[in-house]
Amino acid sequence: MLTRELLLFRTRDAKLRPSFVKREDPGLLALAGELITSVEAAQGRSRDEVEEALGLQAGAYARPKVARGLVKLLVDRMRFDEPQEGATEARAALFQEAARVRRALPPDARVEEYEARLAEAFSRPLADLRESLYADLPGHRRLLDWDALSPTQLLDRYNLALAQGPLFDARRLTLRARAPELLRVRKVLRWLKFCRLVAEVRREGEDWVLDVEGPGAMLALQKKYGLQLASFLSVVPVLTRWQLTADLETSRRKVTLILDEKDPLVSPHGSALGHIPPEVASLAEGFDDAEWELDLLPLPRNVGATGLCVPDVTFRHRTTRREVALELFHAWHAGPLARRLEELRSRPDEGLLLGVDRALAKGTQEREALEAHPQVVLFHGFPSAKRLRARLSP
Repeated sequence: MLTRELLLFRTRDAKLRPSFVKREDPGLLALAGELITSVEAAQGRSRDEVEEALGLQAGAYARPKVARGLVKLLVDRMRFDEPQEGATEARAALFQEAARVRRALPPDARVEEYEARLAEAFSRPLADLRESLYADLPGHRRLLDWDALSPTQLLDRYNLALAQGPLFDARRLTLRARAPELLRVRKVLRWLKFCRLVAEVRREGEDWVLDVEGPGAMLALQKKYGLQLASFLSVVPVLTRWQLTADLETSRRKVTLILDEKDPLVSPHGSALGHIPPEVASLAEGFDDAEWELDLLPLPRNVGATGLCVPDVTFRHRTTRREVALELFHAWHAGPLARRLEELRSRPDEGLLLGVDRALAKGTQEREALEAHPQVVLFHGFPSAKRLRARLSP
């Protein structure tokens, strides 16, 4: 992701447009190649050294803000060594011992004498001790490896990051997939669930429309929610024809981000059907039941009069083939949960379970109502396999 000061965009008539770069630009491709070569040659160097070298290259480019953005994306892909356990305590002990040695010397002792006494006090060479003294601090950690990519892929990631950045201020997002292939829709919907988002899904002719709400009044969750929206955008370009609009609310004004398939956005997620959220994968591993099996890639399900929901997982009875879908609602899903409960009141659906984060049950009365609801499973983190099996039992 790019930080706010690295984003490039223009605003006109209350519409925001990222300032995309051309992925075939010779100068940018050359710069991206040089930065990548520098990263590949930097293994074993400290983070401060790596970032300083890349920063000097970026500063020399004709468009330094673009270059700094490329550097930020490269640094995000790097993996640095972790500090050894007890590093802080070891450093404090070294300082204490060095202070003891200094106090034992006369006031007019020279530096050479002080270092000689230090060498006697420690079993390791002073040069090694100095080298490792601050090794646990972020800037001193050594580069181990990185997620490599080509210059063209780096420019693609940059364009995607330019589009993702504004979504941190999004209050609502609407995606229209125009006459898409079902496989591509399933991939987008699976990534939606991987990002822990809930959408109101509907069909309009051959189009699919997804309305994703913001976290409502829970402003403390805005940053996390914005990150989830930005992550979701990364899969949208797998669609062939699409349009995305997002209402943005900054401290200065309200604007709308508009993107479509004509923009130079490339999904980094390849052709796989979709990621399985870690907690769902964990449930699958621990759900050992003789009567029920799990479908981790369920299709959308009709709810209410015209709506569709995207279950996180579907349970299927091995003998009768009866299905029970589970849809999760996290802390920022108050609005979608209220609508789903209303839809169940008007059109009951015994084949749908709602997993509800306890953060949504604020008051005693609300919590008791949710606990008593026959289709609600309250949870912290993720519903347990034991509770889900109990709800599936007749």
